[in-house]
Amino acid sequence: MEDSGRYTMVFPDYTIGREAYEKIREVCPRYGKSVVVIGGRTAIAKAEEKIISAVEGVGLEFTGFILFGGEASYENVMELSHDPAVHDADMIFAVGGGKAIDTAKVLAHTVNKPFFTFPTVASSCAAFASIGSMYDAEGHFQELAFSDIPPIHVFLCSRIAIEAPVEYLIAGIGDTLAKYYEANISSRGAKLAHSDAMGIALSRMCAEPIFEYGAQAIEDNKKGIISEAFEEVMLAIVVSSGMVSNFAAYDYNGHMAHTLFTELAELPQAKRCHMHGELVIYGVLLLLLCDKQEQEFERVYDFCKKVGLPTGIEHIEATQDEIDRVFCTTEKNQDTEHAPYKITKVMLKAAAEKLEAYNKEHK
Repeated sequence: MEDSGRYTMVFPDYTIGREAYEKIREVCPRYGKSVVVIGGRTAIAKAEEKIISAVEGVGLEFTGFILFGGEASYENVMELSHDPAVHDADMIFAVGGGKAIDTAKVLAHTVNKPFFTFPTVASSCAAFASIGSMYDAEGHFQELAFSDIPPIHVFLCSRIAIEAPVEYLIAGIGDTLAKYYEANISSRGAKLAHSDAMGIALSRMCAEPIFEYGAQAIEDNKKGIISEAFEEVMLAIVVSSGMVSNFAAYDYNGHMAHTLFTELAELPQAKRCHMHGELVIYGVLLLLLCDKQEQEFERVYDFCKKVGLPTGIEHIEATQDEIDRVFCTTEKNQDTEHAPYKITKVMLKAAAEKLEAYNKEHK
């Protein structure tokens, strides 16, 4: 029986580069002889040939290439768990974006098989984090699936990621900036355990590389140029943010910006037009105003304007009535135990008014 004060931290290894998949032959054979690949249709189409080529001559066989089902839901996890290709495989390769990877990740936890991740877009830390974000069949957020077991190795192929639409990178940038600001506000004044303190310290790597390389990475993504800037931003989005998620407790990983996102995401126009990170960064701007961090607000605002992230209500296509309702539910549904103070709908409304005035002054 373990001592009550004992815990174990497990970290993924990772490889980044144009030919990151070549590392498969060194890493994966020690975990078995058979592989099932699970992912999205486009992601598998882009990665399949490279994965097959990478394992030639090392004794790995594929039991199947399976589509994840289109939604990170427990229903899809359960259906996949009964697939003979999953049953016959020694390990799971999770390929694609956040929802595909989270589905395969939760499946791996469910069937107790080692898993490896192959993110094909630089849009979230799902490929590095232990936890998975789960949704219902209609795409409504349901819960976080907690686990202490991360992927064994993350293969960050910049040759594939650079081909993804730039909107994914921009959204990933917004979400990664949020990690830094929310973590530091959530943890303010708290007596942090070692793992939490490590996560908060690492969160700076979710901000500084983004400010330094973000704009250039976006331009390079548009042109299909694999550059230092693109790979540094990819590392910030996937690895740095994932390390914070794995080290720090859930309550320190988010704050009002993510609660606001959950409410905004229920608006019909948000479902059609906006990605996670785009809605979250709007919440970050409001959070910084609520927290009276004027200098950081201006820094984030200027960056958002430069790279095309939302800075106001018109950019998220919400009416004033919709925003008012979102602020009410955000106040009600804040579930962060560790925070220096509660953010109210009155504070959010005042911050939003200030943000709109600032937008008018800086057109």
